[in-house]
Amino acid sequence: MTAEVYWGWVEIHKFWFSEEYRGKGMGTKLLAQAELVAKDMGATKALLTTYEFQARSFYEAHGYQVVGEIKDYPPGSSYYTMVKVLP
Repeated sequence: MTAEVYWGWVEIHKFWFSEEYRGKGMGTKLLAQAELVAKDMGATKALLTTYEFQARSFYEAHGYQVVGEIKDYPPGSSYYTMVKVLP
């Protein structure tokens, strides 16, 4: 995972696990820890982007909401901007 905190936001740039580590709760733990660290640094909101075929449902399950969509990017899919108000 790579992320940065500025303007009261944490922007998550890259968040990826090898297939062998998926579905074991590690992503949930890492995301929660990143949000906690970001809050300690002054962030009140989180921002990220993802593709339809990647992790949209994962992020929605963790409180993120779609605020923007680019349809047919890549062709046949969508690209989403998602945000979350940090609790």
